[in-house]
Amino acid sequence: MNSLKLDKLFLQLATITLIFLYLVILAGSVVRATGSGMGCPDWPKCFGYYIPPTNPSQVEFHENHFYEKGVMIIVNDTLWRTTSDFTSGKNFDHANWEKYPVHDYAKFFVQQSWTEYINRLLGALSGFFTFLLFAISIFRWRKDKLSILLLLFGIFVLAFIGWMGKVVVDSNLKPAMISFHMISALVMVSIVIFTQWRVRANAGLAQASEIGKMKLFLLFAIGITLTQIIFGTQVRQQIDTINSNMSGLSRETWISQLTGIYHVHQIIAIIVVLVNGFLFLKLNKIISASKTKMLLYGILIVMLAEYGVGVFIHNFGIPAFAQPIHLFLAMILFGVQFGLFVRTKK
Repeated sequence: MNSLKLDKLFLQLATITLIFLYLVILAGSVVRATGSGMGCPDWPKCFGYYIPPTNPSQVEFHENHFYEKGVMIIVNDTLWRTTSDFTSGKNFDHANWEKYPVHDYAKFFVQQSWTEYINRLLGALSGFFTFLLFAISIFRWRKDKLSILLLLFGIFVLAFIGWMGKVVVDSNLKPAMISFHMISALVMVSIVIFTQWRVRANAGLAQASEIGKMKLFLLFAIGITLTQIIFGTQVRQQIDTINSNMSGLSRETWISQLTGIYHVHQIIAIIVVLVNGFLFLKLNKIISASKTKMLLYGILIVMLAEYGVGVFIHNFGIPAFAQPIHLFLAMILFGVQFGLFVRTKK
């Protein structure tokens, strides 16, 4: 395969990888909003199965049933795991089972298990495509050694995210762990966007956009968006705690229970709107390339949509379905901003 075809293949795979990374972010947000994080109490399997159970009877005790080692069932509100392969007798025999030693969560809901499973599946696929990008970059090492190093680092980041997924489950969804897990995904998005542009530019398939002194302001806008996302994760941690304390009830009172971090989050949201609005007005006069201009309009549209969803969440009692949308739009805003920024690099 010649160099140009290899570059084009890399670019196509990079786009696919980026799509899957964002799907993972969206799926993770849905998992969190629907309380499905413990839908699979173990990791990487789900109740000891590679494919989650589809019926409550699969996690119940049955006599004269063959159980493989590691399979889990729920008996008397306790999660039990087989210690070896065996065929059960008439009664539940503790000699063949052990209480799951990692945590004491013992509930099963089909929808939650499959929501979490899809999230894990998307994560595995994003890892697979990232590895393919790394493999292709090796064949391009004479032209671009930096991309190899970045993608190798990306593989380590994905491995870390996978390990963090286990930690999140084992810790019974400690909010801080979940937020750190999500922020790690942002690193991967940045790596893929940067290497994709680098390959495109080196192949002569694109030219850098000159935006002059606004480049520093664009970098500032990215920093504000990151700050907003970080404060948003802090707010979400508080919401998770309130949700647990309130058993998911009286959502209309949750806003009043949030601390000052939420007010900081609101103030930064206004700054995000002002900064990106100013950025759009200035760059719209400078940028002429159609594709780059699409990114600029993307920043404006996504920013307004994110702010609108935030206002909706505030005024309508933090509806669960709106939370993943709000976070997803914030992550897209970061990606579009970063994509515009790298286009200013030669």
